[in-house]
Amino acid sequence: MLRAGMVIGLTIAFIGWILYRFFIKKDLKKNLHSLYLGFFFIGIWIIFYFFIQTF
Repeated sequence: MLRAGMVIGLTIAFIGWILYRFFIKKDLKKNLHSLYLGFFFIGIWIIFYFFIQTF
């Protein structure tokens, strides 16, 4: 359960960061490298979680 909470918490934090950069700072295009890195990181966590739950 702790691992699922970490994945959900990190995903919520990342979505919050995206919304902050898009609506408040209005500089999301300047931070596309961080956006892609975050999507990659969350994707890896999802893959790990899937394999942990499956096997």
